[in-house]
Amino acid sequence: MYAVIKTGGKQYRVAPGEKLKVEQIPSDIGAVITLEQVLAVGHGEKSLVGEPLVDGASVSLTVLNQGKHKKVRIFKMRRRKHYRKSQGHRQTYTELFVSKISSPLGAEEADATEAMAYAQSRRDRLAIAQGEGTAALAAGWDAARGRQPEGDEAGASSDDLTKVEGIGPKIAEHLVAAGFSTFAAVAAASQEQLQKVLDDAGPRFSVHKPDTWAEQAALAAAGKWDELKKLKDELDGGKRA
Repeated sequence: MYAVIKTGGKQYRVAPGEKLKVEQIPSDIGAVITLEQVLAVGHGEKSLVGEPLVDGASVSLTVLNQGKHKKVRIFKMRRRKHYRKSQGHRQTYTELFVSKISSPLGAEEADATEAMAYAQSRRDRLAIAQGEGTAALAAGWDAARGRQPEGDEAGASSDDLTKVEGIGPKIAEHLVAAGFSTFAAVAAASQEQLQKVLDDAGPRFSVHKPDTWAEQAALAAAGKWDELKKLKDELDGGKRA
């Protein structure tokens, strides 16, 4: 099923489960918004075209992120006039996840579990950047940076994820921001979930492979440090030789 929606003066063809970036829509990360400016819908071999909108059709979207595109350089020059002007512009955008399409032809909904988890990680990172993060998240970031808690902070629940071979301080920060702040959390995560954290962090991190992270974290969570050391001796950069 698909729909053609209008927002920000542009038209987009969307389907449940897809992600897209549109002109900025003022909304909180994680919020669910509904667009009723649906120009057309299609389901199988059937389709409806609005005049100009399709009556009774709507698209539910989850806000994943608010950001800016890459900078566009603008340079102006007039020869022999000693005139040169250079400036840059970064257009704002809203990243959306298509959760559901409803129309007279029927409705189709996508699983938004991963999208909501991603939105939560973005919210947590934004909260920490603004100094509004929870104590547990702040403690997790401190552990990732190698800082030991002091005083009342000593009781904070967090682990030093860098003890897992293959996880450096930067990767640990991204794991904590995604909600994996303890050995137990990493051990319970699937390889796909850990790889998604790396992919979302960018190409610099997506090349890493978390094949053995859960296994190492399980040993660390159980306090089996000798077994963990033996396993790490068999690994090369967190990967099996």
